[in-house]
Amino acid sequence: MRLRPRHYVLIAIIIGIFVFNIVRHRHDRETAHLNTQPAPIVVTGPRLNTPAWAAFDHAASLRDAPNTDFQPALADLQMLIPLEPNQSDGHIADIHGCLTWLEFYRQGMAQATPDPKMKQRSQTHIQNCVKYHLDTTS
Repeated sequence: MRLRPRHYVLIAIIIGIFVFNIVRHRHDRETAHLNTQPAPIVVTGPRLNTPAWAAFDHAASLRDAPNTDFQPALADLQMLIPLEPNQSDGHIADIHGCLTWLEFYRQGMAQATPDPKMKQRSQTHIQNCVKYHLDTTS
C-alpha cells in the first residue's frame, strides 16, 4: 500500500495531538504542585464575639459527635444567625460560609468512603472559622 498525502497529514495530526497531550499533562502536574499551599489569611479586624459565633464554636466543637449531640447545637446556631447584629458589614456572610463548611464536613463524615482531601480542607476551614470568626474564603 502506498501512502498518499492525506495519510501524511493524518500522521502529522496524530503526532501533534500526542505531543500536545504530553505538554498539557506536564503543565497540569506543575500547576497542581504550585496550588497546594493556600493563601495566607489576613485578619483586618478584631475577632467577633457574638452569640451566633459562640453557637458556631459550640457546634464546631461537636462536629465529630453523634447526631444526637450535634443536631441541637446546629439548630441553636441556625436560630441565632438571623439575630446576628453585624449584618451590614459582611459578618453575616462569614458565619453562613463557615456554617456551609461545617455542613460539608458532617456530610463527608457520613459518607462510606469520604474524600480525605475534602475532609482536610473542611477541617482546616472550620478551624480558621473558630480561630478568626471569619469565613476564610471570602
